[in-house]
Amino acid sequence: MADAEIDGGAANTNVVPVEALAPEQLKALTIMQEFCEASGLGATASVRSVQKPYISIEINGGDTRNTLGRSGQGLDALQFLLNTVLARKATADVRLLLDAEGYRERRADSLRQRAIELAEEVKSRGEEAELEPLPAHERRIIHSALADDPDITTYSEGDEPGRRVVIAPRSAH
Repeated sequence: MADAEIDGGAANTNVVPVEALAPEQLKALTIMQEFCEASGLGATASVRSVQKPYISIEINGGDTRNTLGRSGQGLDALQFLLNTVLARKATADVRLLLDAEGYRERRADSLRQRAIELAEEVKSRGEEAELEPLPAHERRIIHSALADDPDITTYSEGDEPGRRVVIAPRSAH
């Protein structure tokens, strides 16, 4: 195996060579490969980036899109499960960040666009807007997207798993 690209797809332009992986990172890739083989989904894995302790792995092919679930819940659950397995098998601190066919970037773009649209509504109405409950990493996307808007403030309220972002006029909060 010459590099960490397992699926050989033409769309995979940013692939980290296997030779560049530390032993514990290679163990993480192997766990992901074993899952892909055992799942029966016809999915394959590629390492996209490594920033210690994180190793970013893209899952492609097969029935990957249908396994994500609403708002990537299936992807989040798989990431949690594989990180739990990895924590028991690895001796060094290594964490998997999973994506499937670019889902996370598409979702982030969608959340940023929605945040901007809601912020414009908040400015025109002068009233707060509340988003649906989101996981922490998605709430951060909303906060970050509106951080530089001088007329808007954002804050999170509620308890997990119902925690949500509120977008408010800066003078109202």
